[in-house]
Amino acid sequence: MEGEVNLSLHELKVFLKNMKYLNLIESIKNKKNLGVVPVIAEIKRLTPRLEKKIKKDTRDAGLLAKLYQKAGAAGISLITEKKYFGGQPEIDIPKILESVNLPLLIKDFIRDEQTVNYYLNLVSKINKNYLQRISLLLIVHHLQKTKLQKLIKLINKKGALVQIEIMEKENLSVFKKIRPVPKLFNINNKKIDHLEKGKNKLIINKLLVQNCRKIIKDSILISSSAHQSVDDVRKSIQSGADAILAGSVFMKAKNPVKTIRSFVNAL
Repeated sequence: MEGEVNLSLHELKVFLKNMKYLNLIESIKNKKNLGVVPVIAEIKRLTPRLEKKIKKDTRDAGLLAKLYQKAGAAGISLITEKKYFGGQPEIDIPKILESVNLPLLIKDFIRDEQTVNYYLNLVSKINKNYLQRISLLLIVHHLQKTKLQKLIKLINKKGALVQIEIMEKENLSVFKKIRPVPKLFNINNKKIDHLEKGKNKLIINKLLVQNCRKIIKDSILISSSAHQSVDDVRKSIQSGADAILAGSVFMKAKNPVKTIRSFVNAL
């Protein structure tokens, strides 16, 4: 047929290897330009506050990621922490990256270079080009300033993004002296040190966001956790967040595609 391009298997592999992927910042901006809510949809094996009621989720992460992509998610978040959240990074990271082309946020309690290298090497073994799709979460109050700086530099050097998690504006004081300021932040509406066992209540508000903006300027700001309804999504966006991250509500949903789409079209 006229106009068709026939690639050999080798040529196809080379094309895929060199393919340019969107990172999480680019994907969020694209969704905003389309006039929809950028939603980062999370996959987690266990929810500590529900572990006595709900057993470990054993669904295929690749299939879940496909549903999330179909629903219009801006990115996938994967909790890989093993002890409390039942993470299985060696299985789930490859399945997600090979099943969809969305950016992937990897969430663990990262405190050292060894853990950073573990995740980035795991991704690189699948496809070095996938590093551009990866964001690694760093929790500010878990790290001393010098360690935080070292980890940010290491992650950026490897070609991945850093997502900085804060819980209150005081966590941002360290960035008055760190340059350049990272371009991706999130406000966690729950206390991660309590394993997010608190009530589903949003702490984000306009004043908190305004205070954050004084330091992070035009960096992307995500409102994470505690989103149970379209009204919650609206509150986060109207408070000044650029995107929202939700997990349990999608994992528990009978129809996750429908639920995610309602969040994406919340405005």
